Amino acid sequence: MHVELEGESSFLNILVRAIEVSSYNEIFETPVNGLVFIAPSTRDSAPRLVVGQSPGRMKTLEDIPSPYTTGLLDQFFDGRLTPFLETNRGCPFKCAFCHTGSDYFNKINHFSDERVRAEISYIAPRVAEHGIVNLHIADTNFGMYPRDKSTCEALYEAQQAHGWPQQIMATTGKNSKERVINITSILGKLFSVNMSVQSMDQKVLENINRSNIRIDDYIKINEELQRNGRSTKAELIIGLPGETKDSFIKGVESVVESGASSTTIYTLMLLHGTEFKDPTYRALHGIKGKYRIVPLNYGEYDGYKVFDYEEVGVENNTMLFEDYVYLRSYALLVEVLMNGRPFEPLFQYGKELGVSRANLLRRLHENIDSAPDEVQEISNQFLAETKSELWDSEAELVRHYSKEENYQSLVNGEVGGNLIFKYKAKSLVYAIQQWIDYLAVQLSDVISNADHDEKTRKRPSFELEALSRFSKHRLTSMLDARGDTSPIVDVFHYQIPNWLAAKSDDPLEAYELKESAQFVFEYTSQQLQMREDVFSRYGTDTNALSKIVTRVSNIESLFRKVRCSGIDSLSPTTKFEDSFTRYALSN
Repeated sequence: MHVELEGESSFLNILVRAIEVSSYNEIFETPVNGLVFIAPSTRDSAPRLVVGQSPGRMKTLEDIPSPYTTGLLDQFFDGRLTPFLETNRGCPFKCAFCHTGSDYFNKINHFSDERVRAEISYIAPRVAEHGIVNLHIADTNFGMYPRDKSTCEALYEAQQAHGWPQQIMATTGKNSKERVINITSILGKLFSVNMSVQSMDQKVLENINRSNIRIDDYIKINEELQRNGRSTKAELIIGLPGETKDSFIKGVESVVESGASSTTIYTLMLLHGTEFKDPTYRALHGIKGKYRIVPLNYGEYDGYKVFDYEEVGVENNTMLFEDYVYLRSYALLVEVLMNGRPFEPLFQYGKELGVSRANLLRRLHENIDSAPDEVQEISNQFLAETKSELWDSEAELVRHYSKEENYQSLVNGEVGGNLIFKYKAKSLVYAIQQWIDYLAVQLSDVISNADHDEKTRKRPSFELEALSRFSKHRLTSMLDARGDTSPIVDVFHYQIPNWLAAKSDDPLEAYELKESAQFVFEYTSQQLQMREDVFSRYGTDTNALSKIVTRVSNIESLFRKVRCSGIDSLSPTTKFEDSFTRYALSN
């Protein structure tokens, strides 16, 4: 039996039916409200679908007993799993790509403040005891409603009393961003504001029944959050109807230049319950889909191999399949080079040379064929897997992975994972130096092609060499379980950490030291403890590393700390920033 929509009352109907009947077969004799099933007697011949009355929305959520305060979830406070908190249900928006955009979910129903506070109070000491640091809020628009302030206050109180949560993952409201910022400011750096835009093209937004804030306001919000030391996460989707390759890249560049802390790029999922499963809507926009395994979602149960798969949009009237593949490779570079800022010294220097982050990113993507062999190999392997993970039909996918040798490739992590994070992990473990070299070469080309005399060009070459060394030392052995974690000592003629921290228009030349100084690049005891924890929990192979990358949202927390010999650390990171954690993303 399959439960429709809100599940609590419908699932209860199953139990009531089972209690009322005297034999198993009687369960299926008549429809059950809120459920659908195939009549057992027809499964092997002409399947007949039995559909119960569709359930209405639950108006009083308080009728649902709390699974936390009743003790039902106590066994799951195990030091590995992360708690979810739900304070309301529903969404007032009509986004075509989202199943909560349907009329059914349009009204917002809330759990009481007392219920939410009681759950937070119950969860906090239990997860803190086991070292869990994060919380996931299930609301679709958290922070958009005035009552969310009470939830933030309760979470702050829990953090002060128990040290939990240290990071909160939530989807924030699509509008009222000022209210979202003000309400969540109670939690400071614990809460990242999600600035999802999905597209920056007005026609695309009309096609998906969505509107965004103006880019000028978007930039101002990012600036305000950065002034307060808070991060923002932007999200865009490849393959929305009306989007072209060029308009999508232009949109990403707008977001990158707006100052967003990270930019996550998803592939369009053609979800059940959305317009993207409507044949008329698909025909109107020429939408074509293919199927792939939902990352790491498969298993063997009672001797049956079971797969969770999704249909994704790979072509439409304005985007060819070749464009989809191109944009996927572009998305990989955004994730590897921009998110977490592993190569920030070189990007900041590019800005000093008059090359914006967006333009440097575009340059790196367009010239990937001239990159070092290791970088090209990563790019080529990613493109090959991007194509091979897609299947024309569900049956084809299931048939392929049901074969034992292909199933074992899933189990071994060779296929079926999140490709973006798999190849980000490979880049940050096996090709850091090569990515740095590639960035340096592209910036050198910018310098050599500029209208400068030889003397003027010589200074940037020295600076670029220093920044490349600095970047390499910060990242050495970051995700390499077998790498040397002992401190690295090197001599520099520039106060690079101060230049990075200032984020001003002052050139690196202004931070030149009168005398060279020794800098030490080292991991803190807390970082080493974190490394040991994640490697022991997830493993050290490529598949394990991709899991680690997806679960550590603040990659900067893994960088070696830098100090000038004899001086306190120049790049401190607080306890909270060092323990950010997040969920795997299907992008």
